[in-house]
Amino acid sequence: MHVHLIYFNYLNPDGEGFSIGGIQTYITNLLPVLRECGHTTTIYQRSSLPFHKEIDGTEIYGIAHQQNYNKTVARAIIDAAIPHIDMSHDLVLYGCESCIARALPCRTIAIQHGISWDVAKHLSCSPLQYIRYYVSKCRRAWTICQRVAKVNTLVCVDNNFINWYRAVLPYPKAELKSIPNFSTVPPTRPTKSNSSLHIIFARRFFIHRGTRLFAKAAQRIIADYPDVHITIAGSGPDADYMHKILDRYDNIQFITYDSQDSLRLHRDMDIAVVPTTGSEGTSLSLLEAMASGCATICTNVGGMTNIVLDGFNGIMISPAEDELYEALRTLIDQPDKRERLQQNAYDTAKYAFDIVKWKQKWTNVLSSVK
Repeated sequence: MHVHLIYFNYLNPDGEGFSIGGIQTYITNLLPVLRECGHTTTIYQRSSLPFHKEIDGTEIYGIAHQQNYNKTVARAIIDAAIPHIDMSHDLVLYGCESCIARALPCRTIAIQHGISWDVAKHLSCSPLQYIRYYVSKCRRAWTICQRVAKVNTLVCVDNNFINWYRAVLPYPKAELKSIPNFSTVPPTRPTKSNSSLHIIFARRFFIHRGTRLFAKAAQRIIADYPDVHITIAGSGPDADYMHKILDRYDNIQFITYDSQDSLRLHRDMDIAVVPTTGSEGTSLSLLEAMASGCATICTNVGGMTNIVLDGFNGIMISPAEDELYEALRTLIDQPDKRERLQQNAYDTAKYAFDIVKWKQKWTNVLSSVK
């Protein structure tokens, strides 16, 4: 079977280098699974100029399109792919549900990466502005339901979306499959140093990823625990704010890293913080931290509620500065609890979210596609 994968930006628009993001990482890990199942693969994406290249056995076509409106872009990409698709035998795989722009007379699967429209607007607004914002959310939810109805199977990274979708549509048209995100898990839990305590925030620097929430809590922690070390790993549009607030502290360091180095980066850390305020599935960052044996603190947002049981394999909080600060204090002051959460976090990643299990679930889905 030939699998035609539709996504907006797997490579950069010029076709040189990989675009950075969780979906891109997901696709990179999925392509070998498709090939191991005996399928050939082609990716179609938006580009600034047309291109055609092959990477590790996957053909990639860049479809020139300048607009940013997803529906228009998705339709242009699909229209360019249709001449290459054997509707009787091939499979079309959408990298996310936003790529679905039309129904096709062939087998189709879409990947749903979590609810992304739950980011709150923290501003004072008039009743009219509130109504407009509410209506726009309802419209977006309806659009998603209409898109999903165009595919045979929807693979979801968390049950949060599945439960929402069932509540909105009591008779879902698409077959729903839950395949949570994953991590490579070391054969044994990494041993932590006993010298000094290390905290890590490894996220892309977006406000909804908790940059400002973490920065404020980190200031208070450093004031109370001057021997604690904090590593902030990543980059993004909120970097200036993070540096402005935290550059003054000698025991806070900023670094960048490649996504494939995440496990190595977390290996020497004691506590990992994932303080997302919205738009999160089963977080890769959270799972990689747990697989590395970190005691984790996460917020009760999106698919992370499918991973952490508060007090058993991590600490789950509301996205609030005071709660984050108190959770950090708890893990710093109580080494026995920190050790227990580290072990349980590792075991959770190993037995429930190992990449081997993820690959097997995808193999089962692909074998069941008729």
